Amino acid sequence: MAIQREYLSPNEIGEYLGISPFTIRRYIKLGELKAVKLLGSFRVHKNDLQAFLKAHEVNPAEEALEAEDSMEQVAPTSSPLPKPPPPVSGVPPIPMPQNPQRRPRGRPRKNPLPM
Repeated sequence: MAIQREYLSPNEIGEYLGISPFTIRRYIKLGELKAVKLLGSFRVHKNDLQAFLKAHEVNPAEEALEAEDSMEQVAPTSSPLPKPPPPVSGVPPIPMPQNPQRRPRGRPRKNPLPM
């Protein structure tokens, strides 16, 4: 007769859900996933895991509707970047700096390469 375990480790939950155990530990530390700590390791009750998954459940139809609603509300009338100021007459333009010469990495060569 197999013993049914009521508590699962973050490693078991991570393997079951296909995510990192570190993510499970982060949810526990943030208080989103209820757990107990025994001898320095976390254990999560199966019912708490089910409640956590139920709370984070997503309905794809609702998500699609929310995405459509948000796209309708945001009507791009102009570019999101600010327009540059108009040029002032009589003032010379400021030259843009060029990329500086990069220093070679590592030790300098004893005999420089011919050019």
